[in-house]
Amino acid sequence: MLLNKLTLKQIIGLLFALFCLYFACRLMLQGSGFYPNPSLSDIALFAILIVIFNASKKLFYFVLLPFVLLYAIYTPVGLTFGAPSYQYIASVFATDLLESKEFLSQLPATNYLAALAIIGLVLAFRVITQKNKLYLHKNKTFLAAVAVLMLFSNSPFTFVKETYTAGMKVKNELERLNNLSIQSEWGESTLTNSKYDDYVLIIGESGRKDYHHAYGYPVENTPFMSNANGVLIDGFTSGGTNTIASLKLMLTKPDTQNWEGNYGLNLIDLIKSAGVRTYWLSNQGYLGEFDTPISAIANKSDEKIFLKSGDSLNTNISDFKLLPKLSQIVEQPATGKRFIVVHLYASHPITCDRLDDYPKIFKDDELPKKYFNVNCYVSSIKKTDEVIKQIYQELVKNKQKTDRTFSMIYFSDHGLAHHMEGDNIVIHNSSGKSKRHHDIPLFKISSDDTTRHVYKVFKSGLNFTDGIANWIGISNPIINKEIDLFSNQADKDDYGLQKQIEKIDVPDDPAVVIPPK
Repeated sequence: MLLNKLTLKQIIGLLFALFCLYFACRLMLQGSGFYPNPSLSDIALFAILIVIFNASKKLFYFVLLPFVLLYAIYTPVGLTFGAPSYQYIASVFATDLLESKEFLSQLPATNYLAALAIIGLVLAFRVITQKNKLYLHKNKTFLAAVAVLMLFSNSPFTFVKETYTAGMKVKNELERLNNLSIQSEWGESTLTNSKYDDYVLIIGESGRKDYHHAYGYPVENTPFMSNANGVLIDGFTSGGTNTIASLKLMLTKPDTQNWEGNYGLNLIDLIKSAGVRTYWLSNQGYLGEFDTPISAIANKSDEKIFLKSGDSLNTNISDFKLLPKLSQIVEQPATGKRFIVVHLYASHPITCDRLDDYPKIFKDDELPKKYFNVNCYVSSIKKTDEVIKQIYQELVKNKQKTDRTFSMIYFSDHGLAHHMEGDNIVIHNSSGKSKRHHDIPLFKISSDDTTRHVYKVFKSGLNFTDGIANWIGISNPIINKEIDLFSNQADKDDYGLQKQIEKIDVPDDPAVVIPPK
């Protein structure tokens, strides 16, 4: 029926149908993460697409509905974490079953209701228009073809195009990691003025700098890092905003123009090229058949131990379980130099689950409800500080037995962001949701340190592999000898990081301070 001869019942039905159409399109655009506040024109373009495909039963159920379902499935994630990107697609490949469960449990119930509402509203639009014979089209095939051509570069298809592009990028990277042998491009390296016998690199997880007492947070959650002799750097920036995106840049000598990791120039191959024996001890997940970029680098090590692999994917393993494994490595008889990576689970969301074997700093019943997650987060940082302390003590004990000198570094792979969700402060890993996402701790302590230094100076995570090489005393033509992670001189270039941070158009989210009693 044409619109010029509508009955009152049909007019009411039309208004309700348009109401359903408007909110369905708005929710889908918001849920995609690309349009937090979609304009009326964006909504109208999406609505036109639905109207045209509604012209045909087959088009609606076999083309449009799957398309809508794709949006609905991603909406719970998109409303909180934003648009799909390379970093999140890569994280999917590296996420184990436990992490998936924890990740989904972070999403508020309203996000899932929005996903259901999308499906319900689109189906309601279909039912109302068909029941009342509200044919909002003319030539079905022609209009459908024109709509696709006109809208392909606009809002309805942005989600699909970007997801496809990011997915193909990850697919190609994983195929390279798993199907090809990554050959070292370092050539020969030599040790020059290598001062210590054992070098230990502790990789933290999700530890944002300003939540550490060592960096000014008023809660005393870093008693070791805040007081130990050594060098604390205030101004170190991560390579990315999640584990894979960050560490693939920091544990290789990356392409600093395009911010891409170079697996042929990875840190482990560099250290091995200098004749140093390498070890990788990890509490991060390892998926065996399908390497992630980080496990692919780890697999280059002479010896590797993953606490979470195979049938332990559902196990929440404490970082304290790493310590006996580290002791076994350290106590092995050795004549040459050793490089040991200890990859923690640390403050990985959900941080409350990291505290099964460690007390919270504040009792939950003594705090307002909204600080529940903050209490867990700052307490998980204190647990990490305790792990670092015990690693240091183990190295000291070994030095007393064997006279092997050591130096150890701690840093975190990336920070986190937070926002209010109802009455709760939610802390999560959300790319683009915080200007402080790249702000991470960096601390070094050695067996011969007798003083403490704190340097407030910029250091780029994209220089990390160069800095580690110079820390160990490795000479290689490709290494920039000027990079010193622990000097009081700033790095000369941030490779465009500050410009990227300035583009983040969200209110600042400084550390949330739990008020005293």
